[in-house]
Formats: sequence, structure tokens, C-alpha cells
Amino acid sequence: MDIRSLKQDAYNSLVKDRPQILEKNRGYGIISFTLGDLTYAIPLRSNLNHSNGFKTISTKQGDRIVWNGLDYSKALIVNQEDIESTSFVLRSQKEFDKIQVHKEKIKTDFEKYVLSYIECVGKGTSTTDNRFKFCTLQYFHSELGLL
Repeated sequence: MDIRSLKQDAYNSLVKDRPQILEKNRGYGIISFTLGDLTYAIPLRSNLNHSNGFKTISTKQGDRIVWNGLDYSKALIVNQEDIESTSFVLRSQKEFDKIQVHKEKIKTDFEKYVLSYIECVGKGTSTTDNRFKFCTLQYFHSELGLL
């Protein structure tokens, strides 16, 4: 599973109609893969403080433990050409290795997350379900065929 980043033009295009989905001037490391005919970019986070993702490594900050990981709730739908061809270098080889070892689990779990989101939208419960309250998939209903 390659770790890349998105091209700056992709960020600019994504935020044009969806300014809520990205913090300005922040280069995210991402993993990407295709489910069906859509390419998803799942960002790496240095403070994954919920269960909607894949936790990789922990660090101690003061008296608390902080997890790094892949954040399913901040996934983006992108075009393959939006992804940089050069690798994004992680701070920790252990984190990279854990992602590689668990790539099938990550893909399976993320697919379940997306299908659960689509099901909740169909039931009208996506705004009340805590898994999806701040989920970026809400900005991609057109691509997900939910309009």
C-alpha cells in the first residue's frame, strides 16, 4: 500500500465547492485505493482520537497517549491523477510497516465504513450516528450516487 499525498491542484479543486473538508496549507499523507469505480484517499493523522479508522502507533504527549493512524471519517473521493507519484515519507518505519501488514484489513474495514455510511444516509440517520457526524463523505453524495 503506497503512501502518497495529493497534488496541490487536487486540494484546490476539492475545496472549491467543499471548503469545509480541508485545513489550509496542510499536506496530508494518504493511502488510496479503488472501490467500485471510485478512488478514495484516506489521510494519515497524528491524533486519531476516535474509532473510525486504523490506529498505527501511539506516542505519549504529557500524561496522555495519542494515536497516529488512518482516519476513515476524513476520506476523500479523488481522481487517480490527483495523487502524487512520489512517496510521502512517514516519521516512523513502524507505522509504515503496520499499514503494510494490515492493508487487507484496512481496505475491508474502510469498505464496511462506506457501506454503513450509505445505509445510514438511506435511512436518514447519518447526521445522528456518531460515526458519521463529521464525516467528509457527506460532501461526496453525487459521486456516491446518493442524490
